[in-house]
Amino acid sequence: MRWTAAALLLAACLAASVVRGASSEYGITVRDGQAATFELPFTIEYAGAVTLEAEWTGPRLLFFGVEGPGRVSLARRSGPSPQRLDLRLEAASLARGPVEWKLTVKALPTRGEATGVIRITLPDSPEVVARREALLHPPPPPPPPPPAWSLPRAVPVGASPDLAKVFAAVESYRAAVVAPKDARIDDCKWQIPFLVYAAAVRDRLAGGGPRPDLPAGRYFRRIAEAIRVVDGLRASKDPVLAGPVPEDRDARRAWLIARYEQVRPIERMLDEVAEQLRSGHAPSLEDEAWLPRFNACLTACERYFDERVRLGGEAVAPNEELAAAQWDRILAAGRVFDALRSPVP
Repeated sequence: MRWTAAALLLAACLAASVVRGASSEYGITVRDGQAATFELPFTIEYAGAVTLEAEWTGPRLLFFGVEGPGRVSLARRSGPSPQRLDLRLEAASLARGPVEWKLTVKALPTRGEATGVIRITLPDSPEVVARREALLHPPPPPPPPPPAWSLPRAVPVGASPDLAKVFAAVESYRAAVVAPKDARIDDCKWQIPFLVYAAAVRDRLAGGGPRPDLPAGRYFRRIAEAIRVVDGLRASKDPVLAGPVPEDRDARRAWLIARYEQVRPIERMLDEVAEQLRSGHAPSLEDEAWLPRFNACLTACERYFDERVRLGGEAVAPNEELAAAQWDRILAAGRVFDALRSPVP
């Protein structure tokens, strides 16, 4: 058996590198016309893939064989450069401790030189594998902090009663629309944008800033009043508003006329609220896209409260699901409108 100086030097490095589960390289040189045999024993401490690679220059064919304990042949291969053997050591084979394997490389006495490198890569320890996997698959970044408008905010110490009313109304509304237990879809798309607006006004007032201007305050008062009137229609016990619809034809006709006289002013109020916004009565609110959607949702709820009685049942009247999903939040918004119109020092 003939070792080259490079093989002997790298073999000394192998014993130190195996503990770390790293790749080790051996230099080999086969002279022209000479036979050569290299035996490379190595120790495996951890289960996993074992890779043996060889690359060399020159036309020589090399033979590779791997033996396990008891000189059991594990793999054989021969051919030109490059060559690769992929093996695996199972955990059960390490029950009694590290395992010794041996790589044998042979060259027949033929013409040509061969100079190259043999690389042995052993399994890493589970800790190293875990760290490597962690680097390859880092955990996702933490979610961004929730926006300030979605979090509760306590009333500032020393706040005036009007400012405390604003804080209480906004917090009540926030709790109703931010992840409630009975969360429903906001088909009208006004709830969160209104919360953003209301929280910004609240925070501005808490910092000593101005409250909404006079036209906006008047408009908010008008909306709050409209919500109260519609809720009165919803909860009324008056037979004209609450029903039931008379069965007698003449009585039903009289009932419908009396009902129209009470419901029509409510519908006219809602029409005026929507028209005032379109006509520029509150210029500072013209860019608030949530406000027309809110008005449309309020009107749809009023029609449902009217028609479920007039048409003879909830199942017959349209917008039942919309009203069920929206009305509690509209009532909470009404308290905010009412608070924002109040003078806040």
